[in-house]
Amino acid sequence: MDNLILIGMPGAGKSTVGVVLAKRLGYRFLDSDLVIQEHYGKLLQELIAEFGVEGFWDIEDEVNASIKCKQTVIATGGSAVYGKKAMKHFQKTGKIIYLQLPYEEIAERVGDLETRGVTVRPGQTLEELYEERLPMYARLADLTIDCEGKTLREIVVEICDRLDELSDKKKAGKTVPKAGESSRKEILKDKDIREPLFSFLEEYYGKMRIIEEKTMGRSRADVVMVVPDALYGIEIKSDADTYVRLSDQIRDYDQYFDYNIVVVGTSHGEHVPEHVPPYWGIITVEIVDGNFDFYVLRKPLPNPKVKWKRKLELLWRPELAQIQEWNDMPKYKDLSKAKVSEKILERVPELIADELLRTQVSEILFERDYSKVKEVLAEYRKGELQKQMEKETDPEKLKELQEKAKKAREAGKNLPKRLKRRRRRRLT
Repeated sequence: MDNLILIGMPGAGKSTVGVVLAKRLGYRFLDSDLVIQEHYGKLLQELIAEFGVEGFWDIEDEVNASIKCKQTVIATGGSAVYGKKAMKHFQKTGKIIYLQLPYEEIAERVGDLETRGVTVRPGQTLEELYEERLPMYARLADLTIDCEGKTLREIVVEICDRLDELSDKKKAGKTVPKAGESSRKEILKDKDIREPLFSFLEEYYGKMRIIEEKTMGRSRADVVMVVPDALYGIEIKSDADTYVRLSDQIRDYDQYFDYNIVVVGTSHGEHVPEHVPPYWGIITVEIVDGNFDFYVLRKPLPNPKVKWKRKLELLWRPELAQIQEWNDMPKYKDLSKAKVSEKILERVPELIADELLRTQVSEILFERDYSKVKEVLAEYRKGELQKQMEKETDPEKLKELQEKAKKAREAGKNLPKRLKRRRRRRLT
C-alpha cells in the first residue's frame, strides 16, 4: 500500500492519529513539522518569525516535496496544503486523508497560535484561517474523515475500513477520470481540472503565465493568469465544490484583478450566472468522449472594482523598486512597501498612464523567478538591518542588530536550492 498523508487544521489530531494508525498497519510514522525543524535546527515559530508566513510556506513546500519514504503514515503541518509542489508529490506517492473537525473544537484545542507555530497572517483570526483552509483540505483529500465525537480508536478503524473500500473501487476501475479517460458519472474535482484548464487557457489566450494559489489579502486565488497587459483571477468551482464562500471570494478577486473568471463543472453550469457579477467570465468543463471539453459560456469584461493598491500588493518590494526605476522615480530606500506603493500611485494617471502600469506589472510577473524568492527576501532583510545598524548609536542595540544580521546571513546560506520556477507557459 502507498503512504498515507494526514492533512487538516492544527489541533485536528494528525500526529496522535498517525502514530496509532501506523502501529495498526505496521507502517513507519513521520511528522513533517519535525523534519522541517531538524532540517533548519529551529522551531517552527522561529522560522515563521524569521521568514514570514509566505516564506515559511516556501520552506515547508520544499522540505515536504523532498520527503522520500514508503509505507509511512505522514502527519503534515496544517499549512502543508499551500505547497503546490509538495501536495503533487504526496498525491503521487500516497493517499491523502483529511481529518475534519468543526471550528469550535479546533479553537478549543489549538490554544496560543504563536507558540504552536501556526502560520496566521497579521490581523487574521483562527476562524478566518479555518474558513480559508477548509475547501483546500476537502479539494485535495482522497478520503475525508469526520472526527467529531469519535474516539481515537474509532477514527483509526474508520480510516482502515475506508481505505479498503477505496482499494476495492480502484480495482473495479471506478477512479476519477484523468485526461483521455471517459466517465460522465464521476464527479470532477478541482485537481482533475487544473492541468487540462491550463492547456486550454494557453490555446485560447496565447502568451501567458500561470501562477497557482496566490494570496490576495485574507484569501487565495486558485489561479492568476498573467497576460502582457492584464491580470486575470480564476476561481475553480468543480462539481465537488459549493457556492458557500463564493460571495466573499468574489469581493476579494474584484479588488486585485483586471478580469475575473469562474470555471465550473457542468453541475454548476446552469446556475452559476446567478452567483457571479455580470462582468465575470464563465467557463464550463465536462468530459466528452474521454476528453476534457471547455466552453467559454461568457467572456469576462473589465473589472470595474479593481484597486491599484491591492494589485501592487502582489509585487515584492524589490519589484516595486523596478517600477520606480522604469518611471524615473526616486528610490525611497527607507520607505516600506506600502509607502512606496502610495508614492507610485500618486503619479497615476497624470505621470504614469494606467495602461503603462498594467503592462509593467505583467512584465514583472512574467519574469519573476520563484527559485530565488527566499534569496531575494533574505537579501532585502539584510539590507534593512544594515540601514538600522548605520543609524543606531546605542552600543547594546547595535550589538543586537549585528547578531540579527549574522543570523540572516547564515539563514541565506541554508536556504533550499531546489525551488523551481512555478508553471510558466508561453506561446511563441
